[in-house]
Amino acid sequence: MSQQLRAVIIDDETNAREALTNLLKLICPEVEICGEAKNADLGIELIKKERPNLIFLDIQMPGKSGFEMLSSFGNVNFGVIFTTAYQEYAIRAFRFSAIDYLLKPIDPDELQTAVERFKSKVSSVNPQQLQILQEQIETSPSLRLVQRKKNDNQRIALPTAEGIHFVQMTEIIQCESLGSYTKFHLVKGPAIVVSRLLKEYEEILDNYYFFRVHQSNIINLEHIKRYVKGDGGQVWMSDNTEIEVSRRRKDEFLSLLSDFYVNSGKLK
Repeated sequence: MSQQLRAVIIDDETNAREALTNLLKLICPEVEICGEAKNADLGIELIKKERPNLIFLDIQMPGKSGFEMLSSFGNVNFGVIFTTAYQEYAIRAFRFSAIDYLLKPIDPDELQTAVERFKSKVSSVNPQQLQILQEQIETSPSLRLVQRKKNDNQRIALPTAEGIHFVQMTEIIQCESLGSYTKFHLVKGPAIVVSRLLKEYEEILDNYYFFRVHQSNIINLEHIKRYVKGDGGQVWMSDNTEIEVSRRRKDEFLSLLSDFYVNSGKLK
């Protein structure tokens, strides 16, 4: 028997609420919609009254935003799936924080996947995840930043079977592909293995000083000790691992490496 869920929808657009309700009835019958709200204040009242397992929450609403609404709860003891019309640059922010989202107009397959993912973990949103998400969205002014951002003071949320690890970007030495998993090699402590493709993290880290030097590796430029010339070449990392640089990525890598040293002040 399917796990039954009680859910509420909080969105200022009537059409969006109706469309989501109809989709849930069609493809996720185990989700009972126990209420709707058109703004954050009504949403707060609805959540306190109905005590849902899961909420579908729009970010941009008149008055309080979805973020502000969640911050009014001292303990977020329900799941959250954001619904958003934000474009691709903000989707990177959701991946950074490991928070589920649905891009409007909502795709039925993506809705079903998001609900199944929630059911499999049945967890609430961590305040640190929300902070990371908000920081990322607020500092992303356009679809694609022209200049890469420094890794300083940036964190990424890495979901595993044990829980969510919040890792400083500067602590990541490299990301290694393990088939459908990605292994994060860190400065301190054991590596963290996440059940997501390396390509997803390539998209997330693309605006920072990380680079995919090979099909199997994304490296943090801050942790390069030495580059050895060759067909593609090799890089030696701060943990003394040697990583091959793909021949077809060599020129772009060396250009970015030069840019990194100039902008970081390490090359005068």
